[in-house]
Amino acid sequence: QADIDVPVILGGAALTPRFVNKDCRNVYHGQVIYGRDAFTDLRFMDALVEAKKSNNWDNKQGFLVESPEGFDLGKADPDPGDLDEPAKPSNQLDLVISSDRSAAVPEEKALKPPFWGTKILLEDEIPFEQIFAYLDRNALFAGQWQLRKNQNQSREEYDQIIQSKAEPVLKEWIERIKAEDLLSPRVAYGYFPCGRDGNSVVIYDPANPSKCLGRFELPRQRSGNRYCIADFYRDLDNQSATDVIPMQAVTMGESATAFAKELFKADRYSDYLYFHGLGVQLAEALAEWTHARIRGEMGFSTEEPSNLKDVLAQRYRGSRYSFGYPACPNVADSRPQLTWLGADRIGLSMDESDQLDPEQSTTALVALHSKARYFSA
Repeated sequence: QADIDVPVILGGAALTPRFVNKDCRNVYHGQVIYGRDAFTDLRFMDALVEAKKSNNWDNKQGFLVESPEGFDLGKADPDPGDLDEPAKPSNQLDLVISSDRSAAVPEEKALKPPFWGTKILLEDEIPFEQIFAYLDRNALFAGQWQLRKNQNQSREEYDQIIQSKAEPVLKEWIERIKAEDLLSPRVAYGYFPCGRDGNSVVIYDPANPSKCLGRFELPRQRSGNRYCIADFYRDLDNQSATDVIPMQAVTMGESATAFAKELFKADRYSDYLYFHGLGVQLAEALAEWTHARIRGEMGFSTEEPSNLKDVLAQRYRGSRYSFGYPACPNVADSRPQLTWLGADRIGLSMDESDQLDPEQSTTALVALHSKARYFSA
């Protein structure tokens, strides 16, 4: 039982709205707020600072006069089991805005997939050299391996360090991964009937298009083009599917996670940093490879970039959206997605904390609308 009452924002992949709004609030005296993502958290902190300046905040009651637009902290919700319909958490930092389609995203002609349903690709069907071709070296060296350019270095000096130190280490680890089979790249992807319903994408069963599997509720921008991922699909027609949504799940396999744990347990921290970081970035590379495969199967191979720089700059048709980012923040949505894709066939699942297992894995929705771009909601 916590005795202090300062406001606390909880969120991230390891937490769910139900856990924060119910369990955490029950043992904490002050306000506990579920933050869907870092951008929501920052907006709340800005509002909190301003409220404190004007004496419009109490650590136990929340905003005293009125909540800033878009924030309704409210009281803790009753147990969903006591209700006929589960209530949306009233203290989730959500924005109540229009569900009208963005004027910048007109409906486009429905696309036809190469097949309906799912397909899996195992190690022997995924050429490692093709995955490696999609490796983002800058994200690996600067992000994962922490080899960042400092203020006192010129670009030429930094590039020299990368060539003399980072590239040889990368080459060594790639050769070792191949020789020792340290990674098991696998993919589950497929094409599902779908349609837009306001700010939601409704998913239907490929084997029975009249059967609704579920929906993804997605946030809409408050200003600007007011984008929402749902806009990149055609509107439902009398609650019937009108479009196709490609989905994908990729993993580097349990062998990658197990070997990383071995390195850490043996106190080989440098090797752990190199291997773990490379595994993470190769999972992203596999996601890029799968996304490119989907674009090709959907008829957009002629629009493909000819080099990695243009791929990373998103100079191709459509976008790939992973859960946990501002445009689709609910990481728990990966759970039904994995079920629909049959991701257990590639050994991929989610644990009770909504973490992907194995760790070096990703999931995504794919939108092939010509206006589909990345954005922050």
